[in-house]
Amino acid sequence: MAGPLSATRRTRPTPGQCIAATLFALLVVVAIIVITWLAVRPGKLQLSVDHAAVRGFNFTSGGALQGTFALVLRAYNPNKRTAVYRSLDVGVWYGDTYLGGAEVPGFRQPPRNETRIVVAAPAAREPVPRDVEREMKKDRSAGTLPLDVHVRGKVWFKYGLVRTRRYKMRASCPLVPVDFASPSSFDRVYCHVHI
Repeated sequence: MAGPLSATRRTRPTPGQCIAATLFALLVVVAIIVITWLAVRPGKLQLSVDHAAVRGFNFTSGGALQGTFALVLRAYNPNKRTAVYRSLDVGVWYGDTYLGGAEVPGFRQPPRNETRIVVAAPAAREPVPRDVEREMKKDRSAGTLPLDVHVRGKVWFKYGLVRTRRYKMRASCPLVPVDFASPSSFDRVYCHVHI
């Protein structure tokens, strides 16, 4: 006589069923990761130069530039999350020649907020190459000095108590005009931001 356990015999899954179940589980895990990444992924920050001027622009007899680059940057956070900047390094360039820079202390930027950043970047103490000095003097006598502004920094985003990893932010603002004839007039220059 057969026992009660023999009637409920369990069948083993075939190898094909095991592979299908494993692939389905992996697909579900990948879908969850992609959905989470799309929800948490930060949008691109926006940066622009709203004003640029040079105070005390002069060359020494040794070829070093004297003066201070006065910049007003505008940072816009289009995200629904708070952006936290650790610090920003702002550099002023004329072509491939570094002219000066400054470090801006870190700050918090609320979601969908626009923040003005005032930068006073002193000129570097190293002498400028003679050909660059001649070109800069020629541009100044023409009335406009085209500069490039580069910004580097680290930023992370906060979601309540949770924060993301640190992202390296680089921005380049090409051909920022410093107008000597009319220093109060300025058209905003948008930067290319890479995170």
